[in-house]
Amino acid sequence: MNTRRQTISTGSSRRRTSRLAEAQEAAAEARRAAFLRLSQRRGLGGLANSFPQESSEESDASEDPSDKEMAKDIMTILRTHLIPLLEAQIFLIPSAMTADSKSMQNTIAFDAMLTEERRLVDNGTSSITKLLLHTYCANKPLSTGPPHQTITPYPRHRHQGKPIPFCKCTPDVVRLIHYGYFACSAEAPRTAFSIRLVQYHHHLWQATAVSASGFIESLSSFLDTRTDSPLLNRGSTHKRRQLRVPFSHCSDLYSRILTSQKKLFEDGLQLTKSDKWANKCPQCFGPQHHEVKSDPTEPDFMIALDGNFQQRHYADASKDNPREEQYPESFILPSKIANDMEALSASEHVAVGINPPCSDQHKAADNTRNGLTWEKCDDNGLFASTCRHDVPLLMINIYKTGEKLYYPISIIRNLLADFPASKVGILYDIGCHLEAHILKQGLLSDRLSDIKFATSVFHAYAHEWACQVKYNPRFNETWGLTDGEGLERFWSFMLPLVSYLRVSTRLHRLLALQSRADYFLEILMGATGDWLSRKLDNAEETLRLASDALQILYSTLNPATPGVAYTSSFLEEQWSLEKIFHANFNQRREDQRKKLGELLCLQDDLDEAWGRTTHTIAQAIARANSCGNIADQIARHRLAIGADQIIGDQSDLLWKVWHSKTELRQRFLGLVEEKQPLFRVCRNGESTTLCTRGNQKLVLAVRKRADQLCACLESYTKRAQAFIAECPLQHPPPLIEYTDLLQLTLDDPFWNDGLFSNVNDPWAIDINTQRGIRLLSRFKHASEEKRRLGWEAWRAMRWAINRHNQVWLYLGQLCQATEQSDIPVALEPMLSHELLSSHLHLADKIKSAKVLAHSNLIAISKLQVKWDEEIVSVIRKTAPQTDDDVLLQLWEQQISKITGSLRFGFLSSIPGDIHNGLLSHFIEETDSHIEAENLNRNDGAERNQEDDSDAEGETDNEDDQFDMIAALQIEVNLLENLTQASNVG
Repeated sequence: MNTRRQTISTGSSRRRTSRLAEAQEAAAEARRAAFLRLSQRRGLGGLANSFPQESSEESDASEDPSDKEMAKDIMTILRTHLIPLLEAQIFLIPSAMTADSKSMQNTIAFDAMLTEERRLVDNGTSSITKLLLHTYCANKPLSTGPPHQTITPYPRHRHQGKPIPFCKCTPDVVRLIHYGYFACSAEAPRTAFSIRLVQYHHHLWQATAVSASGFIESLSSFLDTRTDSPLLNRGSTHKRRQLRVPFSHCSDLYSRILTSQKKLFEDGLQLTKSDKWANKCPQCFGPQHHEVKSDPTEPDFMIALDGNFQQRHYADASKDNPREEQYPESFILPSKIANDMEALSASEHVAVGINPPCSDQHKAADNTRNGLTWEKCDDNGLFASTCRHDVPLLMINIYKTGEKLYYPISIIRNLLADFPASKVGILYDIGCHLEAHILKQGLLSDRLSDIKFATSVFHAYAHEWACQVKYNPRFNETWGLTDGEGLERFWSFMLPLVSYLRVSTRLHRLLALQSRADYFLEILMGATGDWLSRKLDNAEETLRLASDALQILYSTLNPATPGVAYTSSFLEEQWSLEKIFHANFNQRREDQRKKLGELLCLQDDLDEAWGRTTHTIAQAIARANSCGNIADQIARHRLAIGADQIIGDQSDLLWKVWHSKTELRQRFLGLVEEKQPLFRVCRNGESTTLCTRGNQKLVLAVRKRADQLCACLESYTKRAQAFIAECPLQHPPPLIEYTDLLQLTLDDPFWNDGLFSNVNDPWAIDINTQRGIRLLSRFKHASEEKRRLGWEAWRAMRWAINRHNQVWLYLGQLCQATEQSDIPVALEPMLSHELLSSHLHLADKIKSAKVLAHSNLIAISKLQVKWDEEIVSVIRKTAPQTDDDVLLQLWEQQISKITGSLRFGFLSSIPGDIHNGLLSHFIEETDSHIEAENLNRNDGAERNQEDDSDAEGETDNEDDQFDMIAALQIEVNLLENLTQASNVG
């Protein structure tokens, strides 16, 4: 028989204690009695009976030297935090299921000993160490195979190979996993990485996005200082072994294991598509009950769409071509995208002539970027979607193309397929352009009534005013205070991956993007309560400010209705008139007016330049020709515009003011966009990648933009004053100083172009009416936001309660299942899952399922505790819903049980470390189950209510249970203190 022997140096020595005095021997006897009680309580009677009777000195004297070394090994491992998680999860690795059943059972027994007796072993008693040593060494192969093979495992305190026994009945890779290592090659591995190290790197990479090469380089440099023989390539005398690629393979393997665990649990619980969406964002996709909408078209949830071309991949970096079954779950498969691409191409001829007024201002709308734009790349970027909580939903890998229209259409189609009865709000930088093509080409015709389009808030201000009136979410109802800029925050979070994913393999790039997105989702999920609370505070503050400003306006006389002050009905009427006007206005005529203003301004500039320049004959001829051409163009545009309400000279002045204001707006937006990296540094939780040189360049660019804006403002002021002097009876265009201009918001009434389109209605010329419309809109949006936040808080709470009950009931059934005949029907999908098919015994399958269920119980319990204070506060500050008292009661019961378990140490953070106190503490009454199940039924279902006496009795029982558990815990603590006291000296 081959027996594994391993020595890990701890760098410290253990001082042996002298012979115990009588008091110390009594303490040892008390310690043994404590162990017996704990073992019996936790169902480890067999292990308790095997507790050695001899004294510590006699045991030490009989120990073999190799056993002493192994004991040190075990003590070192037990002091780490990651090995219990490793040992509990090792049986979830599909490839490990082919190991012999005897080895698997012994390893399970060792895992139980690690988790149940960790504290006693840490006290250093020799008897406990001897017991663990016996269990550990019993894990050996059934048959002998090749000779011992030397493996270089990482991490080590120094570079040192060690022999690992292999056998013919078990693949080398599987055998290494049982020893806690990932092999770097499938056949005859000579290098392996500790699973603990890979787990640590996974968490470190999520938090810092450290590259595999940087991590391995630092690890190798650290280990090189602790060995007298460097780690070199095979057959080389000077070249170091390169471990980046092998480690990347191990990292990818671990990511796939985590994905398999997630799939196993979802399939085992038979989660529906709605359940899986709710697991991503319970605020958007959680259970919806008793939500009263102010408008039937109000979206049930909202998503934002955008493309990113920083996440590219160089074609020369790798030639792999990921198969569709290898694509991560959040990526839409290329075959599904191809269907939408064909549908869009088939109707492309119908879309000829579609030209929304602001399409030319967006690169995504001109459809000119393609594979030639980045000819050295194969994957040119990503197209993704997030909900209004910034949670990444669906992604598309952009392969050798630009930002095509079939990408957003594909995401919308796949999303609508999973929500056939939901209303969806779509926010896209060019939402106007997207909707125009969908309507013209007959796409998504069966769900058009369920879709509502808008532009993201910041990008909305790059659109024409007429487009903003229809698509700006700040101007239109049902959008609340949603900004649609979640993808900008998502791209910022993914930015650290850009550099090294460009030179990775294509498959590794997809897996890394998915893993990073999952970590971002995890962060957002944990911050749900804080997000809801912050958004509610912002909505209430917006509501207060808008209400105060409106009250002041309502006390001001309205010149449009002499003797009567402004009213909300008047403002709503004017807003309706403005929307009607922009919905029916002649876009071609408006463009002609703007072009005429541009030509008139150009003519003025030529005349001014002519007066300052000394002319030659050639210059005079060129100037005459230019003036003639401009005069001809002006005449054509005058003819196309037709008659105006004001006389010709006055209209020319007005068109010049309009052109100057349009140019001023573009300069202003350019300055705002240029300054964004500087603003990002000042926001909490955000940072910039600008170096000193980059910061200096940005400052120079901002100053250049500011100079251009200042010059443009001077030109606008000059022409506006000329119009006011020439047309004193006409409503004057607004004037503004440069310092005041810099303080304007992007939705300020100053940017309203109604004066140039319609000079009679108050919405076009009266500044108080314009401000009142914006204030009333802000007040309504804040009210909508507050109502929606209440919905989202209820959805999240229902999801958490249902999830908690579902996981706990599943774990309880697993703990009660012992034989094949006792297996409940609900457990069959997981226990018969293909990922567990390699387990030879039912007990092994139940063990793996317990680890999964317990890890999910830990996750949802911690999430509920983190949410508790904020989410309850949001619910109490928003509109109530039917049966909200029942829901809050269930929530409080669960929170009470979770906090009690944490307080008494029953809810371990180690998956699979299931305390018997946890099982007894989480006893659920039948009526509680009925109430929880009723949360998922239709709104008209009646719920069984408990009478007061039953409720009081249940509370008394829970209090008694707490007292009993507390007394037991105090007893255990006293015994452990006595044990520690016996070791002193």
